Amino acid sequence: SGRSTLGIDCAGLLYMAYHRAGIVIPKSDGNSYTVAWWKQTNAEERLYNALIGCGFRALSDDELPDKGDIPLFRLHGDDYPAHHSGIMIDQNNFVHAKCGWRARDKRVGFDQLHPSYFERLAWMLRYKEF
Repeated sequence: SGRSTLGIDCAGLLYMAYHRAGIVIPKSDGNSYTVAWWKQTNAEERLYNALIGCGFRALSDDELPDKGDIPLFRLHGDDYPAHHSGIMIDQNNFVHAKCGWRARDKRVGFDQLHPSYFERLAWMLRYKEF
């Protein structure tokens, strides 16, 4: 499930971090997650709407990201929905549950919002009270 002692995925990281801050993010939208759920056409809608529904809003083009904002990425290009997320720690850096084919790539880590990530950025969301 990505939210246990066996491992954490990007949605599990959001859930646990915001839960510690007193912000409730639903663990699911009530629909089951299959192995390739993120390839489904409604994947972006499921993730985006779940976050909007619990008090997040999309940043406008003239707003800079800040600590606590959630970037949503289309890691596999525009043909796939936004399904990967992180948590901004400042205007340029974020923490996320990294994904990859090799075991060493699957870990929580930090990255910069450099061009390779920025080009894949679909949304930047901010909690209404931040």
